[in-house]
Amino acid sequence: MEGKKLSCDVLRRTGVFILRELISTELASAYLKKYYRSLEDGSAMPRENHLTEVSFGLNAPLATILNESAIRELALQVFDGGAGLHNIRVVRKDQHNVEEVFVHQDSPYCLGFFDRFSMFLALSACDDKNGGLFVYPGTHNFGYLGDAGAIRHELTARMYKFVPSLLPGDCLVMHSAIWHGSSRSRTDQPRVMYDIQIQPVEDPSSIISLSDRALSSWRLRLENKEIFSSSRFQRGHRGPR
Repeated sequence: MEGKKLSCDVLRRTGVFILRELISTELASAYLKKYYRSLEDGSAMPRENHLTEVSFGLNAPLATILNESAIRELALQVFDGGAGLHNIRVVRKDQHNVEEVFVHQDSPYCLGFFDRFSMFLALSACDDKNGGLFVYPGTHNFGYLGDAGAIRHELTARMYKFVPSLLPGDCLVMHSAIWHGSSRSRTDQPRVMYDIQIQPVEDPSSIISLSDRALSSWRLRLENKEIFSSSRFQRGHRGPR
């Protein structure tokens, strides 16, 4: 489930693949410095009620990662030349948040079609010690589970738990329906990674095209409160942290 070249067959079957050295360690270091500068100048902001997420706009300095050829080429490999962007953010663990994240799917928190992957690009070392991700390969094949929240521990107790160790520049590609979480950080070493969510460019929730194909004429960029008069989110469900 890892290598320097993507196996689309392995990715589709297991829901996860690690691209080693997708970008150089020097480039990862440059973006890590850009991340800290962005926190200082306010062009990137920690999201309220979501301690691990740092948000920024498409015109922010951190969004220039989308211009890197390795990122575009990988997205086009995953979606056969027709990739779109669903969302981009940084997910972190540091002195502000060291807690574990419960096992969950990302799909219920997204709009649009079901076929979507996260490209978790490591800007720092990311492993079990500093709260790195763990995944249960193949569980995306269960599809949407009918709700969002913490998946019961007894369902995963006998499953294979994949705990990757990433170095700066490595990229974990993960289907948004795969069951995953992250451990509690036990060190003062920050864990910083991009979460670049990609999908077919035809998905109505795509915000930009990462290819030469046009976005769909059907566009879906409404917030939850703009779609529903009553929903679980409006009743207080905030999602994983």
